[in-house]
Amino acid sequence: MYISGLLRTVFIVFCFSESVHSTKQFFDYYKAESFDPFTSFINYTGISNQCTKDVKTWINSIELITKTSSDCLLFKNCSAPVLKILEENIYAIQQYDAFGKIPSPGLLEISLVFDGSYQECKRISGVKYKTNYCYALLVPGRKASCAGGNINNIGTTIAFRRAVCMPDSCGSSDTVNLYNQLTGLPLTACATFCAHRDVPKDVALWGFTTFLVVILTFAVLATTVDFLRESLYSITSKTVETTFSFFRVLYAFSFWTNAGSILNVSPQPSTHIKCLDCLRGISMAWVLSAHMLNYFAFSDTLMPIKSFADYFADSFFINANFSVDTFFLISGITVAYSFFKLKPTPKTLKSPSTWILFYVHRYIRLTPPYMIFIGFYAVYSLYIQGPLAASLFNFTVLQVEACKASWWRNLIYINNFDNGENPCYGPSWYLAVDTQLYLIAPFLLVALAWKPISGVLLSLVGCVGSMITVFVLYFKFDNMTADSFHSDPSGKFNFYLYQKPWIRCPPYLVGILVGYLLAKRPPPTRLAMWKKVILIIISIGLPFTCLTANRGYDEGKQQLQRWFVKATYYNFSRFLWSTSVAYIVMACHYGWAGPIGNFMNHPIWQPLGRLSYSAYIVHLMVVYYFLNVGDKPLHFVSTWQVYVYYILPATILTFTFAFFWSCLFELPIVKLEKFLLEVLLKKKVKPETSQRNDIVEVWK
Repeated sequence: MYISGLLRTVFIVFCFSESVHSTKQFFDYYKAESFDPFTSFINYTGISNQCTKDVKTWINSIELITKTSSDCLLFKNCSAPVLKILEENIYAIQQYDAFGKIPSPGLLEISLVFDGSYQECKRISGVKYKTNYCYALLVPGRKASCAGGNINNIGTTIAFRRAVCMPDSCGSSDTVNLYNQLTGLPLTACATFCAHRDVPKDVALWGFTTFLVVILTFAVLATTVDFLRESLYSITSKTVETTFSFFRVLYAFSFWTNAGSILNVSPQPSTHIKCLDCLRGISMAWVLSAHMLNYFAFSDTLMPIKSFADYFADSFFINANFSVDTFFLISGITVAYSFFKLKPTPKTLKSPSTWILFYVHRYIRLTPPYMIFIGFYAVYSLYIQGPLAASLFNFTVLQVEACKASWWRNLIYINNFDNGENPCYGPSWYLAVDTQLYLIAPFLLVALAWKPISGVLLSLVGCVGSMITVFVLYFKFDNMTADSFHSDPSGKFNFYLYQKPWIRCPPYLVGILVGYLLAKRPPPTRLAMWKKVILIIISIGLPFTCLTANRGYDEGKQQLQRWFVKATYYNFSRFLWSTSVAYIVMACHYGWAGPIGNFMNHPIWQPLGRLSYSAYIVHLMVVYYFLNVGDKPLHFVSTWQVYVYYILPATILTFTFAFFWSCLFELPIVKLEKFLLEVLLKKKVKPETSQRNDIVEVWK
């Protein structure tokens, strides 16, 4: 081991020395670089004492190894003591070698990240002091303003990131101070984001960890008892679910039963809208792919990203926001369909308890798994660390701070009304909007039950009012982007359009009308084949048109610059998308869709549909964890490369994690709520309906 260490030392020193030939050239070589740690004078004012000590140790080691290597290789004085000095101080060269180099290969690709060697920086940590691999955020110019270096302003100005391997004792301000003194390029360091951060182990961590341990212990106990009960005594879940006992509460947490409920692919009754499971699963995967591609906006080079919209197939990822409209449509369909399938009487509609249960039911079934995950994210996401997280400015720190400050907004589903800069878990805005639309659903349901035409007119008024609002907003903010793919100069798109219920309501209102129609109107006895073909072609052609209509705009040809054109596209693309998908749902349910209906109605989609709610809750954290497994910033090659290398495995991981999350928190809440309701009403549910009711259609 000692001999191999000496050989490695001699090899490293030889490589460095051969490239410079002399001590003078050695210094000149490093001065040509953008960071020169060999300067004769450093002002340590304002730098912490430990950082000052470690930096001086580093510089002394570099000077020592420079002199010793010259004696060894130029004057042939390579005695054992000299080699020992080289071996003890070679870490200093490796530390500098771990820095990102400027310029780097592919400079004309407009490198935004000058990466170094995370593994090399990590490997030398602890030799003399601990090291930390960080990215310095650089803006052009000497002593330039750091306004663009604020993480909230990223994207409004040019900012570069360069890897640095510094002593762990040096904080962000220390590294910025040192870098700005030693750099030889017209770049100003504004902040640093490090691959390793100390996370305080506070009361929230211990409390939430204890809670998870208790739940997991209870689940393991329930699963063991449940498995033994069914294996040894042949007592089925249906038998237990008709009782009022502690075992029913226990078995609600059984992985054995819950997993079987989720993975069950037995044929659904004809009254079930089977194609919705397919739409949920595909839409969830579509949402995940869009959020994955969002990370590549911070790729290490600019030019490949600039050409992202040039490929026709990329339109399907650029316009992934239509998947959210699909979810709103599904939500409206399930609310109306499940409500009218119960055939409510006028007495039921007038009863306050009907509407109390209508709201309480949704809140109890959706909120616990959602808020438990918010706690999970706030406590554990800070431990997802690495070079990628650092190159992405460690943005989870800001989101976790937002969760700690405003978690109550998520609890009462008003988190879409904050400023949107640093939300508590980004995807949660959808749940807020969907809940707010659920609040107004009874007005439409009662109107449809009273006189269908009044419900139709009320829905049309809502759609028209939403569209008029969009036109007014685009008129007021005429520089607002036409879609979510582009950067928004106005800064108003997300807050005023994307996350507001009165803007997102048309698909939901269409869904309520379709749900009513499917529940109350039997399918026509006959529909000519040519009509089926024409209608299905239109219902597929319109969404395709919506996906591709803005291609020129996304490519930078600027066809949608006038506010009226942008507002028209934003309004009618979403409305036409929703009505087209609504017809596909009707065609699949009525048997008009042919092979498409057979595909979408297949039982294989049932597990994905049941997991879609939990998958939506957990997917962003799973994606972030998956990306941070590596040791490099993201590098965009093509959409296909992102799909194969990132999106597909992340989708599998997301649904896997969602499976366990659903077994632990979603299904137990569903079963406990039903049990509580039975106790309160003193009424047992028929055994044959219990299994189907266990899987809540969570988009209600």
